[in-house]
Amino acid sequence: MRHLALCSGIALSLSFPISAMAEDAAQLKVTGTISPASCGVSVTGGTAVQLGTVKLSDFTPGEDLALAEKTASLTINCEGAAATFRLIASDATSQFADTTARYGLGYNEQGGGAAKSNGYFNLSIDAASMSTNNFVMKSTDAGGGGAWTHVGSENVPFSHDGEAFAFAASADAEGPASLVSLTVPLKINAVLTKDPVVNDDVALAGQATIEIKY
Repeated sequence: MRHLALCSGIALSLSFPISAMAEDAAQLKVTGTISPASCGVSVTGGTAVQLGTVKLSDFTPGEDLALAEKTASLTINCEGAAATFRLIASDATSQFADTTARYGLGYNEQGGGAAKSNGYFNLSIDAASMSTNNFVMKSTDAGGGGAWTHVGSENVPFSHDGEAFAFAASADAEGPASLVSLTVPLKINAVLTKDPVVNDDVALAGQATIEIKY
């Protein structure tokens, strides 16, 4: 995303006659910013992670069901020049409005009464599998990218709390690295809610939206 912002401003005081305040020169300031960054983020191999088909017989009565771990990868490419970027995640289902890395899997309305949550998936950054820039940082200024803290270089929860995540080259770096490209491996661990009522197929529909900013 390229940004070109130009603005101009003139301030004149007309409280006195013009002849009384005439000057030899007038100044007009024109300011703006041209950013070389144009970065995109995508999910390698497609945007859908398949959890497969779960049978009712797979559940143990009274217990949630944890499914096999799935993986995916985010690919960030910046055209033209290296950029300092950050990633912010949100839960499209708005099912878990907290500071965890849980993302909803939709609802089941087959039991009658109020719809019941299908469960959730935990999303995390598999920093241990990254060969470079695997020191994950998290913003401390509501995603603004001006203040950072290190949060790990192994398995880092990708929470949807409004804060941003970025990547540094070392554990003592004061801020994110400026990069042309980066691949970020992810782990998806789904948990289905206990004792579902299933008369027809129930679609597990979860969506994490990941936005890139710089």
